[in-house]
Amino acid sequence: MKKLIYFFTIIGAFYSFNSFSQVPLYTADAVRFSQTDGGGTARFVGLGGANVSLGGDISSISGNPAGLGFYNRSTWAISPVLRIGEFSAQYEGENSRNMGGNFQIPNMGMVFHNRFEEYAGSKWISGTFGVAINQKQSFYNNINYSGTIDLNADGFPYDFVEYMASPFLITDDQGNVFNKRYATEEEIEPDFLSNPYSNLASFVGLLNIIEIVDENDNVIGYEVDRYDINQLSPARQQENITTYSGLTTLDLSYGANYNDVLFLGAALNINFLNYRQERQFRETPNNGILNYMELNEETTISGAGAAFTFGAIYKPINILNIGFSYTSPTFISITETQEIDMTAIFLDGSGGNEGLINEVDPYSIMIPQKVSVGATAFLSKYGFLTADLEYVDYASTRYSSSNGAFGGEIPDVGGDLESTFNLKVGAEGRWNILRARVGYTYFDNPYNLNLGTNSSNFNQDRQSISGGIGIMRKNGFFADVTYKLSSFNNPDFTAYPGSDIIKSQSNISSLRLTIGKSF
Repeated sequence: MKKLIYFFTIIGAFYSFNSFSQVPLYTADAVRFSQTDGGGTARFVGLGGANVSLGGDISSISGNPAGLGFYNRSTWAISPVLRIGEFSAQYEGENSRNMGGNFQIPNMGMVFHNRFEEYAGSKWISGTFGVAINQKQSFYNNINYSGTIDLNADGFPYDFVEYMASPFLITDDQGNVFNKRYATEEEIEPDFLSNPYSNLASFVGLLNIIEIVDENDNVIGYEVDRYDINQLSPARQQENITTYSGLTTLDLSYGANYNDVLFLGAALNINFLNYRQERQFRETPNNGILNYMELNEETTISGAGAAFTFGAIYKPINILNIGFSYTSPTFISITETQEIDMTAIFLDGSGGNEGLINEVDPYSIMIPQKVSVGATAFLSKYGFLTADLEYVDYASTRYSSSNGAFGGEIPDVGGDLESTFNLKVGAEGRWNILRARVGYTYFDNPYNLNLGTNSSNFNQDRQSISGGIGIMRKNGFFADVTYKLSSFNNPDFTAYPGSDIIKSQSNISSLRLTIGKSF
């Protein structure tokens, strides 16, 4: 048995094989890193995230900085959140369900208020500086599926081992499958490089390079043989895919109050991208040879960048606020690392484990600009109604690299995406020190018709509902709690190229608490 070592030549190639998404991989990442829900305090989450025309909340630091102009005292606040997810998937006619949990502190901040008393006669009343850490998007998600791969018409089960062997197989006109014949070992190298998992498979015994000899024991060629070429059988498959972390910003904001009528603000948004995905795939054939093979992958994508936000809120009359905010495109420099580990255990006790670490060359992404408008109508002292309309130019998303990180042409994802309008609405009722809130958020599908994602097969629109209560005490202490339910379809994907499509849905409930105090 012989094995080939091509680790040094396949470094950098794994990223394009990592997710097998029906949507191009870099396109899906562009949406994932751009489709932010705003985050913030329990108060504004309870209002569906609508904050463009409201102020006086820590969320204004990361949302519309003009809202800081409504403050008349310095304040601090912190907002932990508990997420509980219910996930479902469909694969090979089987339905799978699972649950999971996640705890984070995605938002905390402080504002420092300054009244302009020394400028007598000026209509500029006050200014407020705010600093906050805010998670604008959580990547927490989980997909767990299982199914059985049966024999195809040609007698082959197209399982993951067969996928790794596929570069070394040919099919004749009658549909019969044969191993390729190579004159030298070097001729095998291009086929190994066409499927990067094949090299690991050769180390754990799933693929073997064998010599072909004539009747005189002279070597006349080589073949790459799979472990059970003569004992094919159905195979049981299962996989768990979990993603963590999120897109977090450190926001430095300033808002000013002009005559209690016009509020202006600006912010520097320092973005920190942290995306981690863990995949645990297992395949168990029913052939009396292989116990199981397992593939574990962990992908980490991290980066940093910056953007600016400018905003204004205008009060034409006391019972109405009109707001506007603009966030510039964000340029994020990205580094990526993948750890891949393959194990094969045979029933006779043989087998092995091999792994590698792949560091992709750095690259950059420009996530799109966002423009938001909003309005709030106050119902005297009894509460208010508020709504935001957000425009996101997904089609302007761009990747760039000066060192060949993509292994070829830079992905042009703009043609896969289109601009969207997102809607956020909320209402708050007040009675004495008590507050009650409800909200609704809708994010439109960012994929265009060229990908077919507006069909019934896949739609990446998202929606959430929320509701919460709060108290506001005279000593400046306040507390809010909000429940939010987000529901969405995940992008269709395959376990490996050529397998059946896996569809999955996620329903994530979050319970967010905010406590704070004025000083």
